[in-house]
Amino acid sequence: MKILTQVGNVLFSLIRIGLGISWLEQGIFKLQANFTMSGLTEAIASNTVTPDWYKTFMVYFVQPNTALFNILIPWGEILAGIGLITGILTLPALSGALFMNINYWLSNMIYIYPLQLLIAVILLMTMKYASSFSLTNLYFYLSDRMKRKKESIRSIQQR
Repeated sequence: MKILTQVGNVLFSLIRIGLGISWLEQGIFKLQANFTMSGLTEAIASNTVTPDWYKTFMVYFVQPNTALFNILIPWGEILAGIGLITGILTLPALSGALFMNINYWLSNMIYIYPLQLLIAVILLMTMKYASSFSLTNLYFYLSDRMKRKKESIRSIQQR
């Protein structure tokens, strides 16, 4: 049973890192390409597949604030990617990635988003394993080790 846990830790951590690389690449690409929402909001509003409530959101909230979304979207992708790659704040990074995937899918932008969404849901269900090899766990491991070392030094000094 222990070997299955170890395999799960490695496998789901690698999947998490792969998903993070995907998000990081997309965010960097959008920054380099000077991504803008201005044309997208009109295309989404005229799309027949997008739900009406989402079209309303795009027209009345996103379109007047395109300058804000031009910054939020690429940087959200970059930060989600960094969080997933490093394992720092894995749950918020994964939640942000899920939120962006759902929005892209609602906008009828298919690309690789359904696959990313599926992977993110799987990682969410296997969070214990997916976050095993992370900088957060490394920090807690080293912190605990330092505490133990200090305690052993104190006990030796008290003798």
